[in-house]
Amino acid sequence: MLIKNNSKNLNFIPKSKIGYSINEFLSLNMFNPINQKNYFDTYKLDLFKKKKFRTHVFGMGGSSLSSKLLAQFLDPYSLGKKLFIYDNPSQIKIKNTLSDLNINKKDKFIFISKSGNTIETKYFLHLVIKILNQKKISNMFKDFIFITEDKDSYLKNFARKNNILTFDHDPNIGGRFSIFSITALLPLISLGFSYTKILNSFKKAKNLFLKNHEMLSKNISCSMAYEKKNNLNILVGLNYHDKINAVNEWYRQIFAESLGKNKKAINYISSYGSIDQHSQFQLYIDGPHDKHYIFFKIVTPNRQIITNSSLINGYNLMNSLEKGAIKTLTQKKFLVSQISINDDFNDYCFLLIYLIFDIYLRSRFEKINFLDQPAVEILKKNTKV
Repeated sequence: MLIKNNSKNLNFIPKSKIGYSINEFLSLNMFNPINQKNYFDTYKLDLFKKKKFRTHVFGMGGSSLSSKLLAQFLDPYSLGKKLFIYDNPSQIKIKNTLSDLNINKKDKFIFISKSGNTIETKYFLHLVIKILNQKKISNMFKDFIFITEDKDSYLKNFARKNNILTFDHDPNIGGRFSIFSITALLPLISLGFSYTKILNSFKKAKNLFLKNHEMLSKNISCSMAYEKKNNLNILVGLNYHDKINAVNEWYRQIFAESLGKNKKAINYISSYGSIDQHSQFQLYIDGPHDKHYIFFKIVTPNRQIITNSSLINGYNLMNSLEKGAIKTLTQKKFLVSQISINDDFNDYCFLLIYLIFDIYLRSRFEKINFLDQPAVEILKKNTKV
């Protein structure tokens, strides 16, 4: 992974850095699946050995985004074919998708809610039951799997009553940081991926992070110092590559829910490549000078486009659009950061740990607890059905 920005060209050199404890960071509960030996032995994963299922995941926020984040990089062509992510209670999408599929014993339905009482997950569950009944699917509950905490809740009680296989959600890991846990891995295991191989990539990424954390902390400190000095209150994440599109979604969530707790909080906007070049870049280029731009990139061959054949070859067009956007924003003297990874899963996992580290350092600077979400809990209480 390579990280760079144009702060020196903007005549800015930070004079201090954020203090932190690397041991404290890596001992956070979210890293337990990586740190603790035999962490996954308590789960009945042998049920999936040498089996592959078409998998449907129902959950909100990190409950479904974590799986999407990993699957999109490991097998981007699986989404919408072998792996279906339902993260919005839209009847039209769910009905259209399930109605068009020939549901059989190769389908697994995974419902995820840490609390077991998330109203959207309850909605997903009963809508799916209704659709499968209409399709005359018998004994459907044998193909259902719940992931929820081992405590009294709607999902837990429903599972006991209907003999549904349930995996315990780690109570010490928040939903948005469940990227290394059973929440993220079970849908991939159901598709046929080896969780030991994925776990090994997590461990390699952690070791790589340990070797480079001081350099990474300097980069984050530099960005924050520039943002503070110039009163930047918007962070814009951009990506032009399908395999890492979900990174922007995920970083937006962990950024907003972790850091949006005081009046000085920075807003995070996720932008997607060519789409936003044709809709928001006029504002980005000539609008208020209150933004820091971060490009998430995959290192791919950058060839000149000289024919129609070269236009549609690989990432030629996307690379050209990305390069043009970076050049334009740099010329306009915005702070532009570039985070580039190889097309390699170990490097990808390194990026994920780095982004969590970024949130951790920013929270230390602002002196806030980045693990809670008090406003979200109020919102949940006020959302009654």
